Amino acid sequence: MLKKFKNFFHPIENKIDMSFSPFIISIDGKRMQVMQATDDNIPDLLILEKQVYSGSTPWSSFSFKTELAKRKNSLYLVVYYESILVAFIGARFHPRETHITNIAVTPEFQRKSIATYLINFIIDKARNNGSEAVSLEVRVDNKGAQSLYRKLGFKPTFVRKNYYQDNTDAINMILWLAPHRVNS
Repeated sequence: MLKKFKNFFHPIENKIDMSFSPFIISIDGKRMQVMQATDDNIPDLLILEKQVYSGSTPWSSFSFKTELAKRKNSLYLVVYYESILVAFIGARFHPRETHITNIAVTPEFQRKSIATYLINFIIDKARNNGSEAVSLEVRVDNKGAQSLYRKLGFKPTFVRKNYYQDNTDAINMILWLAPHRVNS
């Protein structure tokens, strides 16, 4: 009788496909290489953060190194134009939800559809892995990013008080990929 309930109490873990092959994209007439991030990219990631976040680095070298090591359920992509890192995105994949942990595009390359391309790539990967939703956080004062996320179908759900290092609040946003239940 207990065998019958084995998978009920210990469900078979959904297999998450984290495979990735580098490729070239053309955006705004520029050929860019999209690759999986490695520890070798960390110095470039920190430089890009300084460009985007007014000289600060919200994620440290240690933070990136820790996230990049989670290869079973995390995917971090870097986008290079020639030898310059122009964008990156990171996400954690789980059977029910994929969470975009970080995304940044250097100011020179913003508003050229790179962020849209990267987010859609993660959304497609989430769908292929059976995720029901994709979530992310965004600063309450980052109206440009909020607008992009809304355009892609994300909806605000709640505010996380003092979420960022400077105590700025974050809006949690979610994109539902499959019908979901609302607990009552």
